[in-house]
Amino acid sequence: MKRLCFFFIFACVVLHTLWSGNGGDPLSGRIQIEKKKNTIYELLNYIGDVSGYYFIYDSKIIDNEKKSQTKSGTYSIREAIFQVLKSENYTLRAVDRYILINDKNSPAPQPVHHSAVSKTKDSISYKNISGVVLEKLSSEPIAYCSVSLEGTAIGTITNSNGKFLLRVPDSLNVEKLHVSHIGYESQRIPLTILENGSSNIYLSQRIIPLQEVIFRLVNPRKIVKEALDARDHLYLDKPSYFTSFYREGIERKKDLLKLTEAIFKVYKQSYTHSTADQVKLLKMRKITNNAVKDSLVLKMKAGVEASLMLDLMKNIPDYLEINDKNIYDYTKIDMTEIDSRMAHVISFEQRKGITEPYLRGKLYIDAENSALLSAELEVHPSYIEKAEELFVEKRGKNVKIHPQQIVYSVSYKELNGKYYMNHVRGDLYFKMKGKGQFFFNPMHIFFEMVTCKVDTNSVIPFPREERLPVKKIFSEENFSYDNNFWGDFNVILPEENINKNLSRITSKIEESESKAL
Repeated sequence: MKRLCFFFIFACVVLHTLWSGNGGDPLSGRIQIEKKKNTIYELLNYIGDVSGYYFIYDSKIIDNEKKSQTKSGTYSIREAIFQVLKSENYTLRAVDRYILINDKNSPAPQPVHHSAVSKTKDSISYKNISGVVLEKLSSEPIAYCSVSLEGTAIGTITNSNGKFLLRVPDSLNVEKLHVSHIGYESQRIPLTILENGSSNIYLSQRIIPLQEVIFRLVNPRKIVKEALDARDHLYLDKPSYFTSFYREGIERKKDLLKLTEAIFKVYKQSYTHSTADQVKLLKMRKITNNAVKDSLVLKMKAGVEASLMLDLMKNIPDYLEINDKNIYDYTKIDMTEIDSRMAHVISFEQRKGITEPYLRGKLYIDAENSALLSAELEVHPSYIEKAEELFVEKRGKNVKIHPQQIVYSVSYKELNGKYYMNHVRGDLYFKMKGKGQFFFNPMHIFFEMVTCKVDTNSVIPFPREERLPVKKIFSEENFSYDNNFWGDFNVILPEENINKNLSRITSKIEESESKAL
């Protein structure tokens, strides 16, 4: 599968000035360029600055680090690109603000076919949209980016290495992929130039102009109160089914001990309704590292319930309730951009003198409509030692386990004017020591859930016998083996360190599928 490189450059020239007199061919538009010597990467950035286009190309065909040059003069966009590439043995295709550069000998991508996830034997054609999202200046991966089909609730997120995979039915009439992250400029990329390719997508940080930063005094408590007041009309107001990908895992040092992954169907009442969410298990897979032998066994309980409870606008926490009992101080610390919308960044922390292990964090609240867009939370590090009983339910007589850091994140997305929980993640770090051991071992427990699809049609609660008990140890859930696993469900790709672990350990992989999808 090809790797395509995206170069996202700020548009400095209005495009309609390039198209005048070009007979409908945007690549014939004339641009004025200077004499420059640099790498192909930097020179294509320069051409993009002048022309207002973003470039997409196969990094196996074009060497980013190869030296090239441009000559001073007026050229068509096509001529300028060929000048940088030192060859005309490429095809160029302009779609919206993007130019696809391809080898003339490269075959056209074909849709990938999978069996339909249904009770029929029909076949549905799918496009695989995959890639990695990187920060433009540093080329570092951007974790937990939202990647979705524009105008739908179908999507996924990037893993901690910035990678994603999205399966798109051919029958779906969607034109663009929407990629976004807090503090970065969102990108809406035509699907026609992404099909069946692994793409490097570069996002640019959003620099907030000085005039957009609030000069007037603002009351952060008022902003938080307005976010809660907006819940009634901004969030899903009728029952919904969420198709969600869930995973939880345990790591010791650099070794993966256990990974459990699943596809859930979640029944969620309206955000103003007190009914608890219901979960139906559709698919499940366990991966156990049998090569690691240790008398100490760490298990995670109620990771599924924690994922549901982190829907803050469904399960209102005390730090969102501004009243006389509130124990938090609030400060507005910044403005940022999320999904092309300006957002207040409000930090909160328990007041001085309160020494219990409460949460602190940042709330990202839409500056225009007061929607809570995202939250980053952690147990106050100064009092983390007092949180041991909150997170450790059972332990052996001679076992010592102490929490070191507990962090959570949650994000929301908008669909047709209503917001819903998009992604939650928890990372719990402990140190653990058993009898006869001289040193503590670092342990990492994580869980996360991403909403891949939202359906509001014909939604009814699940029969009691089909509901997953969310308070139990999920990795011990009973299931039956399934040869065909993920099928066409969208999932979070495993990180490189997990893939590396799985490739070198003797692992036991068990898979299951509900009989009634």
